[in-house]
Amino acid sequence: MKKVVVLFSVMLFFSGMATGGTYEKKALLIGVGQYKNADDEGLKNLNGPKNDVKLIKEEFLKPVLGYTEDQIDVLVDSDATRKNIVNKMNAFIKGKNVKERFFYFSGHGGQTDDISGDEEYDALDEVILPHDAAYKSDGSWDDRTIISDDDIRQWFEKLSGKKLTAMFDSCHSGTVCRSMGNLQGVPVSTPKHAFSKTGKISVKRGIPNEEELSEGEKIPEGHVYFYAALDSQAALEGKNSDNTFTGFYTEALIRTVRDIARQKQDKEKISYLKLFDSLITVMKDRMNLDQTPDIQPKYLGEEPEEYRNTRSARLIEPFFPASQAEAEGSSFPDVDRHKINVLLVQEGKNLVSPSDLKQMENHAVIDFEKKDKSYNLYINILTASKKAELTNENGYRVNLFSYSDKKDLIRNLVKRAQHEFLKDILEQIRSEHGFPMSVKVKDYDKNDFYCGQEITYMIESNVDAYVYILSVDAGGEFNLLLPFELQTDNKIRKGGRILLPDQEICGHDIVMEITDEPGEEIIKVLASPTPLNIKMAKPRIMESEDDYMTQISFDEALKTIRDMIAQLRKQDIWYEGTKKYMNHTRQEYDSKFR
Repeated sequence: MKKVVVLFSVMLFFSGMATGGTYEKKALLIGVGQYKNADDEGLKNLNGPKNDVKLIKEEFLKPVLGYTEDQIDVLVDSDATRKNIVNKMNAFIKGKNVKERFFYFSGHGGQTDDISGDEEYDALDEVILPHDAAYKSDGSWDDRTIISDDDIRQWFEKLSGKKLTAMFDSCHSGTVCRSMGNLQGVPVSTPKHAFSKTGKISVKRGIPNEEELSEGEKIPEGHVYFYAALDSQAALEGKNSDNTFTGFYTEALIRTVRDIARQKQDKEKISYLKLFDSLITVMKDRMNLDQTPDIQPKYLGEEPEEYRNTRSARLIEPFFPASQAEAEGSSFPDVDRHKINVLLVQEGKNLVSPSDLKQMENHAVIDFEKKDKSYNLYINILTASKKAELTNENGYRVNLFSYSDKKDLIRNLVKRAQHEFLKDILEQIRSEHGFPMSVKVKDYDKNDFYCGQEITYMIESNVDAYVYILSVDAGGEFNLLLPFELQTDNKIRKGGRILLPDQEICGHDIVMEITDEPGEEIIKVLASPTPLNIKMAKPRIMESEDDYMTQISFDEALKTIRDMIAQLRKQDIWYEGTKKYMNHTRQEYDSKFR
């Protein structure tokens, strides 16, 4: 029996698991400077936390992250008792339609003996201190009056899969969420400076490497935690030029955000990693602090490529909204007017001129010298080796191809620009509703794939819907994966499952392989309660009669996307999910992942 190979792209997983409702956010800000049991020896009052909360709310949450007044809950000083914090946290983690959360604490932090036995590294629990924190007679903390990292773990784990950013401006804050994953920071000696100590302190900047970090990093999916200091360090506060006190970490964060605004950087291109690196620079180089901020997932260094295929990959995702556009409702790109920015650099002989790329001008602005703007795609032509290297806006390589002559190079450049254009268009189709589906590759848990790898999609849903799967593969081709001629039924029932390909429907001689060219690929899933009128790709037989393709041309792709957008605009409820991944040569895959 003839074996038909369906050459498709493959995906990983999709973000956004909440269903229905408008885009909702929640923020909880806690600042404790005045302590009920303050004394001259140990627990001293602080001047900065109340101001820190105000700064975060008025100069960060509202103008930068787009939170509204009614989405922000605040506890300060005498209101921030343990009981009130527990009540607010229990409310904070509730809400099925809440798609984004922000948690912030400024105040005293500390350490106490590990109670639950999960602190193998130092046998100490990290704690934050509410207003009514109290000592026991032996001088240790009364567990009934503090908030431990075990408490925080239990709250935050209930938000696994939800978007959560948490920040702690407190002493020993690094790994205050350690119970989720034993992260070790940069080994340093414990400083002698109290929280409120000010002054100019210099320290050589240290960066942890992979060997220094625990492999037990398992914080909940979708979460990123920022810490003002390592778990061995104090967090400092000081007086500003206007005679107000703030925590140095919070002050550095606001300075960092102001720098980004002044430089007119495209905020959607700023990743968690880039924000964190900028924050370190401000704290170390401009404020000269003996205080090292930390982050979870693991901070692996400054190069984005180090994060691919690790548990820290989310740090190269955008920090700033996306969610601002989503908060205003569903968004659609203007397919006919949209353009991407491409920077093309030639090392050696200049083979290509602007006139050679005129056919791209309807979809891309090509610069041959870097200008003061962000780029979707960076292309470096290595004329000596006859190769072209493509890098995306986050700084890691997404493709590398060889060319034979100028004509072949131009053909490839046009195709790659069209490839990036289609990817960018698909990414900008956003729904205000969450993505109520699980889409993964059956029996496969890696985040990278090799050319020609056989795969089967498994799609599960929490709603009744018609599912449409589109891809732009590493070769620059556009594919309509579902529905297709051999599997036209794309309806999924709530609680049901679709296999793609489904051999019971298509026949047991049908398998699916990913494309034979390495590089970055994108998958887009659109789901609608009612069917869309979409023309299926006409299959064509490739060089081998066993290769069965559902690719369509660039112009056909634009028409398909335009038709989908027109129909989705008329619907009150629809869903979307997007994911990028990397396809490798078999040799590269075996050397890296086997």
